[in-house]
Amino acid sequence: MRKKIFIIGNGAKEYALAKKLSEKHDIYITPQSDTLKEFATCLDIREDAIEELLEFAMENDMDMTVATSDKAINAGIADKFNDNKQQIFAPTKKANELISNKTAAKKALYKLRIPTPKFGIFDKLNLAIDYIKNQKIPFVIKTNNPSSAIINTSADTAKNIIESILIEKNNKIIIEDYVYGTPFSFYAITDGYKALPIGSSINYKYSLEGDGGQLTNGMGSIIPNYKLSVENEYYLMDNVIYPTLDYLQMTENQYLGIIGVNGILTEDNKIQILGWQSFLQDSDSAGILNCIDDDLYDLFEACIIGSFSDEFDSLNLNNKQSVSVTLTCKYKDNKENIISGIDNLEDETLVTFYPAVLKNKYLEYEAKSGAVMIVTSSASSVSKACEKVYNELKDIDFSGIYYRKDICAFNK
Repeated sequence: MRKKIFIIGNGAKEYALAKKLSEKHDIYITPQSDTLKEFATCLDIREDAIEELLEFAMENDMDMTVATSDKAINAGIADKFNDNKQQIFAPTKKANELISNKTAAKKALYKLRIPTPKFGIFDKLNLAIDYIKNQKIPFVIKTNNPSSAIINTSADTAKNIIESILIEKNNKIIIEDYVYGTPFSFYAITDGYKALPIGSSINYKYSLEGDGGQLTNGMGSIIPNYKLSVENEYYLMDNVIYPTLDYLQMTENQYLGIIGVNGILTEDNKIQILGWQSFLQDSDSAGILNCIDDDLYDLFEACIIGSFSDEFDSLNLNNKQSVSVTLTCKYKDNKENIISGIDNLEDETLVTFYPAVLKNKYLEYEAKSGAVMIVTSSASSVSKACEKVYNELKDIDFSGIYYRKDICAFNK
């Protein structure tokens, strides 16, 4: 039976989720996007306008709301919907603070004795400057902004960055050791008590090939992470996911939703945890969701109503190997910028659009500056998936197109 599902969020991950759910259900989503209108009903409601969002859900008999937007979650949407007996798949505001607040996350990692790179937290300039005098280069500076991580190879440059951040009152910075290895994400779905893994990825976050340039929200990924062993995954569940959920329960902040763990797998097969995140990263979303054969609605509802432990001993995960590549646009002119070649892609190739992509009166897609789309191919092996996705990308073109050509380079 088709259900009415209301999704709140504004990114590529929401597009991937809506597309997956639309195969079996009727999707309503906010904010609006030209590309989402192809398979969902789009609404013009702000992500943090929780009274208005609740009103829509109640007046239109939504069977479930899924909030993946940090704005909505941090505005307390789960608390509001729960108070009004509306089914919502999302963590509460208090539960999400551990996820969204990087300084709180680092303190919790230390308290829970979860391995994490050595760090210091500062709100005073002189203390931060003293700290970096003896800091081994490179090192990382972070704030609570989700995409704020900066890798520093010079103490002088770092000093300028620290000054620019701490000049604002109430700002805090984290200075963290840089750890060499393979960046990964590991995801689990949970009702706050029981958790089941849903997938993992190798992250490519640097903007340039060879891991150069700036850190981004994701230039590509390999799913699942072939470097994570079964033992590594058991370790993550037993020593990271469950201690986190137990800690939140103890503070009466039960976490419901998809929880992500971001970390580094070192060359000697040790794991260092950088932090957590609510839901999936944009570049991982299509590949992870493509591996789940269960109806997502059934999974989400079981978590909401408290039947997750009884209904799901394990998940139906297929063996698809996926490679995703993010396409960006460096073309900053306001002139029309048509995306060509999408109609030539194979049917099983997944295209995940960012909200900035427009559709003109001729039903042609138009790229804007910044992140444009993610292309994901799947196959029986990583090397075949990699070959497929790059063959597909040869057909796609628009002015200012850029993407990394070394995703999965070890197998090319």
